[in-house]
Amino acid sequence: MKKLKLEDLYKYSTVGDLHIFPDGENFVFVRKTIDKKENRYESNIWSGNMKNGKVRQLTRGGKDGSPAVSPDGKSILFVSRRDKDAKGSGLYLLPLEGGESRLVKTLKGGFSSVSWIDSETILFITKHAPGEDPEKMEEDDPPEKKVYEIDKIPFVSNGVGFTENRVGRLYKMKLENGKMEPVEAVGGDIENIVVSPERKRVAVMTTEDMEKRPIWSSLYILDLQNGLAKRIGDESLSFYHCQWSSERELFAVATDFEKGFPTNPFIVHVDLESLTLNIVARELDLYLGNSLNSDVRGVSPNTSMKVMEGKLFSLVTAGSQIKLISMDKEGKIEEIAVSLGSIDCFDITGEVLLLSEMTTIEPLEIYSFVKGERKKLTNFNSWMRGLKLSKPESFEVEASDGQEIEGWIMKPVDFEEGKKYPAVVEIHGGPKTAYGGGYVHEFQTLASEGYAVIYCNPRGSAGYGTDFADIRGHYGERDFEDIMEIVEYVINEYDFVDEDRLGVTGGSYGGFMTNWIVGHTDAFKAAVSQRSISSWISFFGTTDIGYFFASDQTGGDFFDNLEGYLRQSPLMSAPNVVTPILFIHSLEDYRCWVPEAMQFFTALRYLGKEAKMVLFPKENHELSRGGLPVHREKRLRAILEWFDSHLKI
Repeated sequence: MKKLKLEDLYKYSTVGDLHIFPDGENFVFVRKTIDKKENRYESNIWSGNMKNGKVRQLTRGGKDGSPAVSPDGKSILFVSRRDKDAKGSGLYLLPLEGGESRLVKTLKGGFSSVSWIDSETILFITKHAPGEDPEKMEEDDPPEKKVYEIDKIPFVSNGVGFTENRVGRLYKMKLENGKMEPVEAVGGDIENIVVSPERKRVAVMTTEDMEKRPIWSSLYILDLQNGLAKRIGDESLSFYHCQWSSERELFAVATDFEKGFPTNPFIVHVDLESLTLNIVARELDLYLGNSLNSDVRGVSPNTSMKVMEGKLFSLVTAGSQIKLISMDKEGKIEEIAVSLGSIDCFDITGEVLLLSEMTTIEPLEIYSFVKGERKKLTNFNSWMRGLKLSKPESFEVEASDGQEIEGWIMKPVDFEEGKKYPAVVEIHGGPKTAYGGGYVHEFQTLASEGYAVIYCNPRGSAGYGTDFADIRGHYGERDFEDIMEIVEYVINEYDFVDEDRLGVTGGSYGGFMTNWIVGHTDAFKAAVSQRSISSWISFFGTTDIGYFFASDQTGGDFFDNLEGYLRQSPLMSAPNVVTPILFIHSLEDYRCWVPEAMQFFTALRYLGKEAKMVLFPKENHELSRGGLPVHREKRLRAILEWFDSHLKI
């Protein structure tokens, strides 16, 4: 059997954004692949039939996504950047009974939350600065003439760059002629809309004050007949998402941030006649949605929630598992399905459930789930059949304070009893995400190259409740201890792990923790810190989320909590570092800006320590998951070369 190769990265196919047609039989989805020669991604829309199990490609533009099925199921709208010279994204209409897709409109600010009102009219969100004409398509000044005038925060956004005060605004548009009309009853930065079943009302979620209340999103109900909007709830609740259960009722995902960002959201049932809100099943205390890690996704899910027959169906992250549950307005919860690995998105109608799902040894494919029977509908990654892969072995460790911590180990692919192997500890980002049933090419590549791979869900992770996730003001304490106790357990229980050849790596929060680890232990012989944080002070003022995330996570802003910022900053422990460390960072990463790597690297070299830095131009915080394919390959090679040179000697 053949082993997986690093360059197999180019072969993966990912799927998502599933929508079942009104007939309950056909469905549409997005498939994404990599064009190695052109160093780009190909994204196209496909359709399928659940009865005969056949799928076929609908579009071939190469940059097509976000399908929206018409109410009668006879056409779809989709967003594309298929015109190389276009100055924005185009909205296309594709008749499904025959004919080519037609460009309806191109907008510089793009299209999101595209929603049908009737067969001729849609609602959508586009981004532009207040007072700016959204249909204006003139090019920006060239770089040598460009000047950024900034008077608000945040002024940058990861994956976007300088935002220039652009916010999401709601518009109505006629498909026949592309004529746009602003819907001005709701202001702020509109993030999402959901149209009611009879298409008379729209739920609108908007952030009204990005400077003072950036994490608080308000919910409004817009009446499409009279144009008036009513706010639901007050400033004590922030709303993430909602789904209508009838024209007069809806379920909403909300939070009060009782314990800051670690607070798990809860479901609110809203009666629009009485304008009453009832919190249902807050005791669930799990992350609503999928927070499991994978580096082979690429297609955004349409949603992790649906309503059918008055019940809300939702994905939840329960430990390392993804479950699909249903909930009624009284809070009664039923378990509908437990993932074999990771359910990324779903749609449901009648007794038929449609899933995009992966496991630790197989990337995303589409499955139907009827009366407990799971049927695979796609085989886009059939090239992997016959590959030798490493299947993770799970275990639980009782931490020194009594808390159970979930962990995994992957053996090297060519494992031989009696041999000792180098091992790499992988640390996830977030910190409120989790490892579990997701497929990770990086892990399989390391295993194919002769490494054992160790990973876990330490304190701070999602899936185990709010209190478990709450490490605010205590970064580098219990989370660090959990990881090191997992490593100690593995060394004692798995005699093939060579404790003298341990490496550690992680990105984002995992990069922070890698930085922290090398300053607080000499247990590792090599480290790779990716898109990391080294100083909470610089992170606060130089990133898109720093001014609110740092304050929440460290226990306050640094004017009142300077000691906390310094105490929890890995940079302060630079003199203690003995582990050779490689820093990997993207030059356009505005989530954790490149100075986070630069200053730690500079400090270590100044102190005479072994350190190296690899920087990627034209990349952002998503390099490992969605960067240019050749950059993703070079990133993995840099990691392997660093570990090989320090752990295989």
